[in-house]
Amino acid sequence: MADFIGEISAWFSAFRDPYFVRAFIRDFGGRFIEYLVQLFPYVIIGSFVGELLKYTSWTKLIFRFTKAHRFSAVVGAAVLGILSPLCTYGTVPVLITLYHGGVSLGPLISFLAASSMMNPQLFVMTVGGLGVKTAVYRLLFVFIFSLLCGLGTRLLPQSFVIRPSVSSERVSEEEILNRPKKIFTFKGYMKGVGKDLLFVGKMMCIGILIAAFIDQLPLSLFFGMADTSSPLGILTAALVGIPVYACGGGTIPLIASLMEQGMSLGSALAFLTVGPATRVTSLAAIATIFRKRFLLLYVAVLLAFSVAAGILVA
Repeated sequence: MADFIGEISAWFSAFRDPYFVRAFIRDFGGRFIEYLVQLFPYVIIGSFVGELLKYTSWTKLIFRFTKAHRFSAVVGAAVLGILSPLCTYGTVPVLITLYHGGVSLGPLISFLAASSMMNPQLFVMTVGGLGVKTAVYRLLFVFIFSLLCGLGTRLLPQSFVIRPSVSSERVSEEEILNRPKKIFTFKGYMKGVGKDLLFVGKMMCIGILIAAFIDQLPLSLFFGMADTSSPLGILTAALVGIPVYACGGGTIPLIASLMEQGMSLGSALAFLTVGPATRVTSLAAIATIFRKRFLLLYVAVLLAFSVAAGILVA
């Protein structure tokens, strides 16, 4: 631990060197642009799809199904979230539209949790980089956690979960069922898309700035200095996964290397479970919908679940 703190201190001290500062600015700017190019297309797609749903009967149909089949809706949402190719930023505008259309929070949060942690491409990459056993465990953890999120949220008041700026536009059940079909106009449609883009894009840029800075820190050195076979080591791996995890499966080679050097399966799974859902960019995306206190509870429950699951596997 002392060696790791020394490395971090040395990194910050290096800012006195103008060459290091120029290199930092170059790398920081490169990572910012990389994140922007990677994530912003999903924001655009999600905004167009979410706005288009307002002109269809899908929100009414989904509302009726989730009201009549509460448990099945949460299970189905978790499965669809795992299968969805959209990242969190592409999902948020669609979920906001469904929430405003009266769909209950349970299925929406179950879908959001699952889609932020797993997708088909990521599963295949995990199989290739870490093996079938690790990939199946990872998939199982994501499904169980998403299910628990969806069911657990039903116990919380909406005022605890949803930001007032989002909940204020939610309509009543009577209005949903008796609402006439919205007439499509290109001007109105594009205006709604632009509103969604500004709403989600602002949080995305803040998240990308923070993530690009964190990516410059030498945090990966920590893994080589900790005992990952103990419960404390599993907790440490989960905590370090929050800032270190690289989206798109970029951390899989690092975990593969560390597992070859003795990192336990439990620690690897704890890292891989916590990381994708708690990256700054992911949290900034869901912060457009949820209140800070719910986000803190979400992260705390995810950490506890990941550590407990990692210990059971170990």
